[in-house]
Amino acid sequence: MSGHSFFEHLFEHSKQVTPYLHGSIKPRSENYLEQSFIHIDRSSSESIRELYENLKQAHPEAGAPYWLTRTWTLLCWQPIYVAFIAIYSCRGLPELSSIGQHVQPNFVSGYQFASEKYIEGSERELIQSAGKELIILFDYFRQEMSQWVRIRPGFTHHLIADGIFGCLVKLNHFAPDLSGEYLSEQARQWLAACDLPEKLLASLTYNEESKQLTLVRTSCCLVFRCQGRKLCADCPRHPNNKR
Repeated sequence: MSGHSFFEHLFEHSKQVTPYLHGSIKPRSENYLEQSFIHIDRSSSESIRELYENLKQAHPEAGAPYWLTRTWTLLCWQPIYVAFIAIYSCRGLPELSSIGQHVQPNFVSGYQFASEKYIEGSERELIQSAGKELIILFDYFRQEMSQWVRIRPGFTHHLIADGIFGCLVKLNHFAPDLSGEYLSEQARQWLAACDLPEKLLASLTYNEESKQLTLVRTSCCLVFRCQGRKLCADCPRHPNNKR
């Protein structure tokens, strides 16, 4: 598959998953000077801090733990989604560490790459490559944020694992014929590729009768602290998930 065809498929599948995940190929110079553009080749600390401050203004009642958790989750959701769509729907992988992202006032939506460069390989090979790229990218995010807030690696690791497992659950919904054994092995490969503890597999459960994978997150997004919001169904704090 040519690079052009690969990215056409990637962008189309992205929009089908959610319209907020819209991708493009653009020369980096078109956005490089924009304050709201995040890329590993530039300083993005102030752009990320502005996102944090906007969340603080929008939800003052939620408190600093929510603003921090929400900021980190927003930075990471697109790269993880793109990795899954690229591997499982397009059978390839772009250079995830070079992804550019657009920051909206209280959200991160829209991504781009500067070229049509991508790699092909087996699922295992692509997952290993994706893990290496995501580690580079997420380390960059953490370094940029650490300039103005304390953000522990252990805190981010749980959120990353929950983001990956959330995508596995969505993969199961899109392809319900996938076996529990296959999904469990995929989860194990992703944890290894991203250098995350294998014990986190315990947060996933596969029901043989319903053929459904379910997740009880190891982290809480703290959205219940926002006025009018409740606990998420997969939250470890939810009464239905108490073990």
